[in-house]
Amino acid sequence: MIDWWSETEQAIVGSLRSVGPMSPEDLARRLGISEGETTAFLCMLVREKKIAIQLVGVKHAPASSSPRGTARRRDTATALRRPAHAGGH
Repeated sequence: MIDWWSETEQAIVGSLRSVGPMSPEDLARRLGISEGETTAFLCMLVREKKIAIQLVGVKHAPASSSPRGTARRRDTATALRRPAHAGGH
């Protein structure tokens, strides 16, 4: 029987050791599995404290994004600047 988990874990850890940090998309391409599968494996490896996530960013929206999406980002940014008040005042 093939131990697919161990093989995939070794491939992920080995790639990160040899190449260094990379996006789940790049890692998936390198391993020949989907980005979703890669993300699931990464989450399990983080939970087992075998790897660490060091950097998280916002994926850039395409230049042709809708005005609705733009408004949502603006509303979120405005909400983040407002101070939070305890006690519901």
